Amino acid sequence: MKKFHQDELFFLPGENQGNASPASAEKSPWEQAEALRAQIRHHDHLYYVEATPEISDQEYDRLYHALLELEAAHPEVVTPDSPTRRMHGGTLEGFQTVEHTLPMLSLENTYNAADLERFHESVLKGLQGESPVYVVEPKIDGISIAVRYVDGVLVQAVTRGNGKQGDDVTENVRTIPSVPLRLDTPRPPAFFEARGECYLPREGFARLNQRRQEEGLEPFANARNATAGSIKLLNSREVATRPLDILFYTQGRIEGMEITSQRQLLETFRALGLKVQKWCRIARDFQEIQAAIQELDQIRRSMPYDTDGAVIKVDSFRQRELLGMTAKAPCWAKAYKYEPERAATRLKAITIQVGRTGVLSPVAELEPVPLSGSTISRATLHNEDEIARKDIRVGDMVLVEKAGEVIPAVVRVLPEKRPQGAVPYDLPGSLGGRCPSCGGPIHRDPQFAAWRCDNLQCPAQNVRRVEYFAHRNALDIECLGDVVAESLCEADLIREPLDLFSLTQEQLASLNLGTPDEPRLFGAKNAAKVLAALQRARQKDLGHWLQAMGIPEVGAATAYQLGRIHRDLPQVADSPYLKALLELLDLQGDRQRKNDAEAAARREALLPALQRAGLVKFSSSKGGYVTTSVGPKTAQSVLEFFQGEVGRKWLSRLEELGIHPQGGDEGAEATGEKPLKEMVFVLTGTLASMGRTQAAAKIRALGGAVSDSVSRKTTYLVAGENTGATKTNRARELGVQVLDEAGLLRLLGEGPQGEEAP
Repeated sequence: MKKFHQDELFFLPGENQGNASPASAEKSPWEQAEALRAQIRHHDHLYYVEATPEISDQEYDRLYHALLELEAAHPEVVTPDSPTRRMHGGTLEGFQTVEHTLPMLSLENTYNAADLERFHESVLKGLQGESPVYVVEPKIDGISIAVRYVDGVLVQAVTRGNGKQGDDVTENVRTIPSVPLRLDTPRPPAFFEARGECYLPREGFARLNQRRQEEGLEPFANARNATAGSIKLLNSREVATRPLDILFYTQGRIEGMEITSQRQLLETFRALGLKVQKWCRIARDFQEIQAAIQELDQIRRSMPYDTDGAVIKVDSFRQRELLGMTAKAPCWAKAYKYEPERAATRLKAITIQVGRTGVLSPVAELEPVPLSGSTISRATLHNEDEIARKDIRVGDMVLVEKAGEVIPAVVRVLPEKRPQGAVPYDLPGSLGGRCPSCGGPIHRDPQFAAWRCDNLQCPAQNVRRVEYFAHRNALDIECLGDVVAESLCEADLIREPLDLFSLTQEQLASLNLGTPDEPRLFGAKNAAKVLAALQRARQKDLGHWLQAMGIPEVGAATAYQLGRIHRDLPQVADSPYLKALLELLDLQGDRQRKNDAEAAARREALLPALQRAGLVKFSSSKGGYVTTSVGPKTAQSVLEFFQGEVGRKWLSRLEELGIHPQGGDEGAEATGEKPLKEMVFVLTGTLASMGRTQAAAKIRALGGAVSDSVSRKTTYLVAGENTGATKTNRARELGVQVLDEAGLLRLLGEGPQGEEAP
């Protein structure tokens, strides 16, 4: 990075210029602007990349505003890569799809040393006597980005997408201070694409969540989800408020410069002003690889960003070509994923949360303990039966783990540290048999390991129903998280979800999210976002509305199927398909009428519509027709919901509000190829190229079904990153094939071919 001498500095009016070069006062506006831009880039690099600032914030601001004033007075000197252009963006219309110069693929993961040793042996075999040198780097838990420079100037930034194509997020990436708008070299290559990981530093993520909570919004679950959401915002000014950063680790297409190794590439990045990781180790055999991985595991939690593993790459690019690639991933690199971290802490109490359906869920209140980059003070206990099975008692020392490094859960008790007098937990006894929210009676649901509150107007249930209604997978009501939902219910502005459509701008803006002593208003800006989202929700399709209504037994997959085969809500309420399904299954299960001609004729009459709707298929092993996407329990639940008071009220209120969600084609067969027909998928973990909701929609569009749990009917378990062991172990027990993300993309017709991107 260039160092500035005293005679090169640009002095501002009114400053002591005693040591300034006499020629500085004679510089043209262009020369003055270039001098200021060079100094600002220099200080940006020191502050955001090297973390070694040379001047105070006040001095930096004076340089920056001097450049702003100069460019305002002389528009002809403004350049696209000027530091003042970072915040120039505004609302975007959408993201354009861009082809990658070279495909981007995820690496193959391993969780044990034996797999890693096999990888090393495979490299040795592939190099036929040559000795490899490996580079070991931390695996950053973020979002992959490709940044392109033409003649040294930033021209485009693209997400990984499906590996072959990604979204153009240039305006958003330009707001990231550590990303140079111009490469730091007097002779830049003609074309230079650097690839890296966009992430939120831990401190920045904590500040972002604190701000969201102050605004009444739900905090992000983890930094990776927050990064993915931030980089895809349609307003670059909003992106600029998110403390995003990028670390670079690999390359795309490069013209005008020859690079022959990973170490040379990282040094080139540094020389050009691109930020790279400070921790990096060289290994020459398997023992050194293991030592580097162990060293990284000891220090990674002190790094300013989240890491979930180590990436091991062959250093030499020539050797990489010899080793080649499979259809999924390069043969010269492997990602080693660390086991989820566990921590021991004291269980201080067990509290009860009331869900939207009245289910009482026990929550562990813990002595705060650091775990995977955050402080954990609460964890799920699932239900009463799970507490009994693990013999969890108040006062116990327990082991806590982040399931998939996201959701804290109590893994087991440390019985040797149990205090005297600790007694088995009694859920109804601890509550005196009453709901902790409304004081109403509770009962044990005979079908589930759960206690419920019977009061449909229970305040806690109202809040949870509003949250569920507003969730992004339902009607996606922006800015309406748990804090806002609770405040609206407490202020008696709403009692049920549809009351939201009666709220005014004034009511929302003046909503107090704080306390009477320390008020915190929701504000006009957030109020406008909620009202705009409610207006969009009026046009949401039938499937989204069915999910938002919170009908028992109806999740996202079932809501989608019901929306596909029904015209509108009144038709669902008196569904001929669900009635026919229940009748068919009843006739089929009636042994006394199995050979009855009248019953057989009735079954044959029911089948055509049900088959066209895709609700049943013939099973030779069962000797009859079985359900596909909607089972008898769900069908009965939907019909009973709309026959009951709550369902009838929904229909009546929606009619009053003029909201008429539209569905599909009444069960007519959809045209077009359905390559995933009769396949059942279960999705788990985090997908890099899309969210799980989007993946499920793509699967269904190609004729497949998506389920929440692994069973003998499951065709594929799609396992993304940060996958827990429960579903994968179940798949292994049942012989269900496990697909990685690349395998899913191939089935979707989007399977990429190409190089690595950890």
